Amino acid sequence: MSKTGGHDRGAGSKRKSLFTLSALTQITPNHDEGRSPSRTLRKSRTPSFEPELPTATRDESPRYRDASDSPKIRPPVLPGRGASNRPPSVFGSLRSLRSAGDDDTPLTATSSKAPSINWGDTDGMGGHARTVYHHGEVQTSSGMFRRKREYLVLTDTQLVRCKNQAKASDMFSAVPPPFGKTSSMHRHASMPSTGSAQDLQSLHSDSSGDKEGRIPLRQVVAVHRLDDGRPYFAIEVDYLDDDTNQASSTTLQLGDPEELGVWLTRIRNAANRIRFQELNPISVNNSKNAARAVERDNDYDPGNYAIYKVVQRPASRSGGRSSDDLSKIASTVCFLAIGIHKVHLIPLAKASGRTSSPSLSSLTSQGSFGILTLTALRLSETDDTFELTFRLPMQPSKVLYLASLASHDIAIRLHYAENRLRPECAHRLYIFTVPSLVEREVLPPVESDVEDHNCLVRTLIAYCVAYEVNPTNIRYTITYDCEDAPQFALLKPADSRRQEYSALELLAVMRALRYNETFGTISFASVRLDCLNGLHDKHGSELVCSQTKRGTPIRATVEELGRSCLLVQEVRALAVTSKKLRRMNFADCITVKPPQYIDNHKSKANDMGCGVVEALFPLCRHQTTNVDWIVLNGIQLGETDLDYLVGASVEKACHFRAIEMSRCGLTDRSLSLILDALRAQDNTLESIDISGNIARLSPSTFEAQISVFGFIRKIDLSHVQRTSGAEALIPAETLRAWRLEELRLSGTPVNAQTVEAIASYLRSSQSETLRELRLDHTYLSGGDIALIMHAMTRQPGQARNLHLDISQNHLDRDHDQLATTIASGLAPSHLTIQSIEYEEESLFRELILALGTNNSIRSLDISKASLPCDASEDTCRALERMFSENKTLEVLDISGEDSRLEISKFGVGINRALRGLRRNTALVILHVKYQKLGLQGASTLADVLKENKTLRELHCENNHIPLSGLTDLINALSRNTTLVYLSPMTESRAEALKKTESQVKAIRDETPTSPKSPLQPKASPLSAAGFGMRRGLANVKKNVGKASSYTSSYTHSHTHKERSGSPAAITQLSDQDIKAALRLVDESWDRQTYRLE
Repeated sequence: MSKTGGHDRGAGSKRKSLFTLSALTQITPNHDEGRSPSRTLRKSRTPSFEPELPTATRDESPRYRDASDSPKIRPPVLPGRGASNRPPSVFGSLRSLRSAGDDDTPLTATSSKAPSINWGDTDGMGGHARTVYHHGEVQTSSGMFRRKREYLVLTDTQLVRCKNQAKASDMFSAVPPPFGKTSSMHRHASMPSTGSAQDLQSLHSDSSGDKEGRIPLRQVVAVHRLDDGRPYFAIEVDYLDDDTNQASSTTLQLGDPEELGVWLTRIRNAANRIRFQELNPISVNNSKNAARAVERDNDYDPGNYAIYKVVQRPASRSGGRSSDDLSKIASTVCFLAIGIHKVHLIPLAKASGRTSSPSLSSLTSQGSFGILTLTALRLSETDDTFELTFRLPMQPSKVLYLASLASHDIAIRLHYAENRLRPECAHRLYIFTVPSLVEREVLPPVESDVEDHNCLVRTLIAYCVAYEVNPTNIRYTITYDCEDAPQFALLKPADSRRQEYSALELLAVMRALRYNETFGTISFASVRLDCLNGLHDKHGSELVCSQTKRGTPIRATVEELGRSCLLVQEVRALAVTSKKLRRMNFADCITVKPPQYIDNHKSKANDMGCGVVEALFPLCRHQTTNVDWIVLNGIQLGETDLDYLVGASVEKACHFRAIEMSRCGLTDRSLSLILDALRAQDNTLESIDISGNIARLSPSTFEAQISVFGFIRKIDLSHVQRTSGAEALIPAETLRAWRLEELRLSGTPVNAQTVEAIASYLRSSQSETLRELRLDHTYLSGGDIALIMHAMTRQPGQARNLHLDISQNHLDRDHDQLATTIASGLAPSHLTIQSIEYEEESLFRELILALGTNNSIRSLDISKASLPCDASEDTCRALERMFSENKTLEVLDISGEDSRLEISKFGVGINRALRGLRRNTALVILHVKYQKLGLQGASTLADVLKENKTLRELHCENNHIPLSGLTDLINALSRNTTLVYLSPMTESRAEALKKTESQVKAIRDETPTSPKSPLQPKASPLSAAGFGMRRGLANVKKNVGKASSYTSSYTHSHTHKERSGSPAAITQLSDQDIKAALRLVDESWDRQTYRLE
């Protein structure tokens, strides 16, 4: 094979071929048949105005040269206005330059003739000089069946097809003549005429593609090997004419792989050289069409957008195939756009002209794929082919077989886009197989600290878009004032019609949290995860986490890890990919109950477990995670879970701080196994929560099990059963050995020995760290509470900083001792006495008087107090005195209760009691809900706000306060400068709208009767009460009457009645009138709400 400047001495020894396929989208119509060759060659591209493109569409790659550095390309010289009417040549036709035996038919994409034009000495033609990179003889065909030899010449701007080497030698001086022949250029030794030069210039036009036997390199989209299972080596060159949107392909068939490599390399290099010089590689129309398509998908952002010309190849070319199966062997030119979150394949716009060849544009349909669903990116090292593999969870992979001159740029851009959406990910979660040159040019990682929480929102939205779920449906909170802060807590879905998240939504949240080291706590409390438990993804395991963020491998193979369900995989990934994560809360996440325990292997095989225990505890056992506080409250634990839990708990290296197991269905056997296993955590365990289980605690055995822990801070034994006996549930010695902060015994019967043990503990200095003591619903009497208050007080009047909850106890017994203790200032700083049923109102009044004189309580909750009847005048005076005289209360809750089972309120007397707040100088927050204050109570609170100077929050919702009452409250704020929160009365607004609608409908449904009729009934109370509303609605009807469709007959027959205000006319209200009335009421509430804001 000959090279540039050489001679072809063995051209006939090897068989070479050129196989050409016509248009990939719409084949250019053969309109040139019957024309003279010179007229065909003189065809020039129509000038068009190309405005400045946006930066994202003009620059295909970060590797583009600057415009000032690229060589200037001479614009095409267009023929004059009268050129179309001129003869083919001034001095003679170009037909004379052709050989005598050549056919007159011009070479097109479907013709078998190569141009035989004598280019003359192009080196001496100034602007028309061409550099020949490579030339040689190959095999070509006009279709799928006819084949012939042709001679190809690769220049710096185009790939030219010639009939033979002699013709190529006549055109290009760099191509030597065939052996034993003399070039016609030297034989004639003539300079081209003016007309010939003009025709030659038209040959340089880039608009006509392969119709004139050449392929402009600026139109080349991809150059790649073609493997269709046939015994030859082939190259496919795909190109696109941007002016006409006509795509075509040419196949070069070669018999030698070395020749194939040379042609492939040189065509790619020449085409890329032209591409780098192009400032606008894609036409304006195509750029705009692609941008609109991406924008329709809500994925367009000029700063994060790039577009490339690509060829979509068939999925496979190997194996036998019929030669006429065009849809399986043809490639398709399209555009690949990379948006904010997706990769888009955009087909070419359909050409307007008709064509005689079949259009292949329908082979490519517009599609989009989430960037974060990318599982593999593979680039060829030898040609322009590359593969993109995308996969949604629980679905098979979708592979895009593509080719493009910009394949390297596409890989770099996709790598950057993925890194930008997932900046915290330390490892590539997809296969990235690229040449070493591309690997070196990959951009550095994106900084993740430019946004809050390491770009959590960006990553979460990207996963939601990729998984085709709505990101606005996901709600969460981030808390900073808690242990192991900050805490990420997932909430219920925003859509009120849905109570649970879908599997894809949960996967999006969990995978967005991977590798994010912002949070110390992740909570899924009360969010059901059952849809992931037992769900397997059988189509792939590329997102199975097998190592930590620092690269430490998990002690299991990828196959073993992949056999777990998705819940196990995702929880495991969260635990191992964050070094800061210490606490995980899964309370009430799994509702499935395990099978009942039977001591055989069959029952254990049917128990798949809750998933959370299987995911976390093996990691803790092997010290692969820093999570040491696990909340399993509300999850029923089976035998499978117990095996994992006990197996990890016996390992001292786990360093558990807490395993909360409230309401986990633990029996005597399972609880004993767990407590015995936790003995190994004696130096690290800080919290014990076994509340709400069915196990019965034996005080002697339980004390031996928990006394080994020396650093307990929190213990929750609420709602547990104990065996009978007089001994204390927890001895005082055990309590004094700890530095407790919380002690909860809610709902657990407390005997006298336990009360004495608690009192003894409170008297000791070891109890100074205690901040919360819950003894609600423990069957204590007023005397027991008084004893505990005396024990906790160091000095009367000096408040102990502790929250004591004594709700739902029998305080009526020894009530006088409790009242005296409170009045003496022996109560703690925070006291809760909810849901106390007083059979005698005098006891409640005694408590109120004691609270009025107390000087130690700062926060008091006496809500839901139940009296035998409405509060008497004496009780209301006692409340008023407490409001006005207490100087220490800062937070007060006197709300009632309005449920189906019980209603508790103080009655109308509460309105008088609230007047005492006008003289209060300490209260900051007041809760007074469900007391049915009404308009009178709202007016009282308005008077209070005008004088009170300390109140900052007033919570008074659910009190049937009408719009006029809310208006009074808001008007009072003009004289108050301290209140920062006032309830917006949302429920009162809904109640007012509902009441208005029912009244208007009742008026509409009344049937008017004639006043002269003897059968006319008496006016109903509803009619009399609603007469004023009728007149008001009549005015509404006048205002909206223009929008109603009344017939002319109705107008003429009822005009006099409407003007006279007749009830018969007024009551005829339409649905539009009802809506207008509701709109007026709603707008009135809107105005007051706006004033409140």
